[in-house]
Amino acid sequence: MSSRNNKSILDLQSLEKSKIDNLFSVADAIVAGKLDFKGFGKTGALLFFEASTRTRMSFETACARLGVYPLRLDGKSSSSLEKGESQEDTILNVAAMAPAFLVVRCGDDLNLQALSEKVDSPILNAGWGKKGHPTQALLDAYTIRKHLGSCAGQKLLIVGDVRHSRVAASHFELAQKLNYEVALCGPKEFLPESGGFKVFSSLQEGLQWATVAMALRVQIERHSSLYSLADYRLSYGFTARNLLALSKQALIMHPGPINQGTEMDAEVLQDPRCQVLDQVSNGVFIRQGLIYSMLSGEL
Repeated sequence: MSSRNNKSILDLQSLEKSKIDNLFSVADAIVAGKLDFKGFGKTGALLFFEASTRTRMSFETACARLGVYPLRLDGKSSSSLEKGESQEDTILNVAAMAPAFLVVRCGDDLNLQALSEKVDSPILNAGWGKKGHPTQALLDAYTIRKHLGSCAGQKLLIVGDVRHSRVAASHFELAQKLNYEVALCGPKEFLPESGGFKVFSSLQEGLQWATVAMALRVQIERHSSLYSLADYRLSYGFTARNLLALSKQALIMHPGPINQGTEMDAEVLQDPRCQVLDQVSNGVFIRQGLIYSMLSGEL
């Protein structure tokens, strides 16, 4: 997607592989403490029109570590959104204050592509409806690279509500860039209606195929009245019993938040293959690297 400022990251389809590789190298340097950095002294607007814990706080942590002051808006509380101001007007007004960048989390009804044509500050997609969640897919891939050496050739099984998942949408794009396979598993109501994706009807078969198994949050608000959560756990849940089919060298992942006892049991978090908290740690490094690369002109 093109934009007025040409630095907005709204999807991964338009982000060159060379820039993804460079981002991972910057994150490596941050992890190793080798990045020569003295602070930018700028502001970054974090506009979260939908609830978030990991994404919001990791962007906020990344800003703090880089010497970028975060201007934070969480939902409608204490803002003019309570008075009827639209989300688009809010973004345009914040952009008029000239932050170095805008991090936006919103629903499908807001057109981030159109907004990126109206503002000078680059927009970073922090979760856009069902369209995508680029930084989540990037941190997932960085975690895979860290533990398995490379993303190329890996087999990512995504289990759960893929139809409504922005994380899965971004992985479909990123897999083409980094050369890993993506397959799906879950009840038919949870899967895309079309698309030519590899689908496993049996979780056991999918886990035997996978080198990385990722569970998605069951959107209880959407499915609990239509689908038995107990049946879901039995057939598709990441339980100790079900995960016996997964290789001991494979990874277990989840973008969060987790409904423990539905898509993943609490004891699975103690499995040595489980990298859920490492995903969170890596999320800070990836977002810090992204902001650093953007502000230093490397992105």
